[in-house]
Amino acid sequence: MIFLKKPVIGIAMAFLLFASSTKAQSVAEKQAQQPIPSGSNFLGLGIGAFPKTSGSNELRTMVLPVVQYSWANVAYVSGLKAGVWGYTSADKSLRIGLYAEPRFGYDSSDSSRTAGMADREFAIDAGPSVRWTTPVGALNFEYGFDITGRSYGQAAQIQFIRPLLTDKGFRLNGLMSATWQNAAMNTYYWGKRANETSDQLPRNVGAGVSFSAGLTGLYSVGTNGALFFGATINRLSNEQANSLIAESSYTPVIYLGYGWRL
Repeated sequence: MIFLKKPVIGIAMAFLLFASSTKAQSVAEKQAQQPIPSGSNFLGLGIGAFPKTSGSNELRTMVLPVVQYSWANVAYVSGLKAGVWGYTSADKSLRIGLYAEPRFGYDSSDSSRTAGMADREFAIDAGPSVRWTTPVGALNFEYGFDITGRSYGQAAQIQFIRPLLTDKGFRLNGLMSATWQNAAMNTYYWGKRANETSDQLPRNVGAGVSFSAGLTGLYSVGTNGALFFGATINRLSNEQANSLIAESSYTPVIYLGYGWRL
């Protein structure tokens, strides 16, 4: 994401502040702020599938609790992400704050292409975040740093969420995103160290931008219960796709679960 430079970020922030209006948010605008479009706080349990290792064709599954909760427009938990808002405009369309989100590693034994490598450890990214909600959808921007010191890397993401169906019984969001990762982060998760290669030469992976698109939905069951689901296809950056451990340029993330609106 070459355009994510400090001057451009400053200009974008100023533009968002200027663009914030005083109108009340619609139901669709509130729905666009939620990865799981419940329209309210939500608690559930889901099963998800994603690549075993970076770029692997094989998937691993995990059962995880799903929490989507907001405290007085100040702090929130959304899936595996948590954050606080330091600034919220009067109409709640613009928020600026900090976020933290886990980044899963992998066991080298999970793929023949990573066999003999050291395991890549679980990490946490954290940094500033911005959300701008408009009548056509929500635009999210995050710039994260690996605060656990696994890769000492950085990543930035810009994401757009648009409500497609806003019916109370069945809600559907579409999303698109572009994610930039610097060379340090890509090398840690996608590269090989000198002691992990046959010729004792490291295989570093440069910075690059990946893209993703997907759907998330919620189907009401009874008064407060609901089925939720999501599917996303990720297009790896050229640098990631050309790494020694990648098996495919496209990787899926799929989840399904049940929960309750609070």
